[in-house]
Amino acid sequence: MDVPGFALITGAASGIGRACAHGFVKEGSSGVALLDVSLEALENVRSELQALQSKSGKENDAPNGTSHSSECQIEIYQVDVTSETQVVNAVNDAASKFGRLDYVVNAAGIAMKHAGGVAFAETNDWQRIIDVNLTGTFFVLRAAAKIMLNQEPIRSSINGRPLQRGSIVNFSSIQGVVGIAQSAAYTATKHGIMGLTRSASEDYAKDGLRINAILPGYTETPLTTKNPQILEAMKQRVSTAVPMERMGQPSEIADGVLYLAGGRSSFVTGSALAVDGGYTSR
Repeated sequence: MDVPGFALITGAASGIGRACAHGFVKEGSSGVALLDVSLEALENVRSELQALQSKSGKENDAPNGTSHSSECQIEIYQVDVTSETQVVNAVNDAASKFGRLDYVVNAAGIAMKHAGGVAFAETNDWQRIIDVNLTGTFFVLRAAAKIMLNQEPIRSSINGRPLQRGSIVNFSSIQGVVGIAQSAAYTATKHGIMGLTRSASEDYAKDGLRINAILPGYTETPLTTKNPQILEAMKQRVSTAVPMERMGQPSEIADGVLYLAGGRSSFVTGSALAVDGGYTSR
């Protein structure tokens, strides 16, 4: 996917964020910074990535015992993305340790159903979802953009051509372009991500900073499968609303993220990539 540089991923301890971390390491990135609220889960993912590198190194050993693989630097940060201070400190520290920051994946997010619809939505629930999904994305984007704008473009690992100064992938959703019942707060944040992405991409397209959004469809993640209300609603929708008639896997969403982040999409900015089994094509 042409992602030789350094990546920072929020929501990296589970689900799609975790799959993205695996993807960057498998594709040969020089380093990944993993951000999440759970330190224990972050440590588990770091161990997985270290084991992945060890396995890859053994498989790539030359006959004389010299490995052709390079080790990916892994940093973890316990961060609540609703805290501006925590976000800024983590982003700046990662950039300092890596020497630069090439890719940012804003995967942190929460979802909730409002029983009875928006008329019965609790204010605290509404605000929490706004704070995590939209404001958290803004905090990370802003901190990363300040760093990326002041660094030289990365070069392609394929042909050496100069690429972007930085690439940011924000997580919207199919609910960034459609409405779904009992999901007012989540839908509002994902529409907001679309607006944030398009506006920010206009700000910096000429400066070599690319900002895009990915729109996952119904995907099997802890966020969706451990919440009985959300899982039941998803099961009811998938068979009739998704042309592929199945849910997506986190690794399939991560493939889309890696495309948007890396050199293969060097002329793409302000775009929204739907990875949804055809849901939004109807």
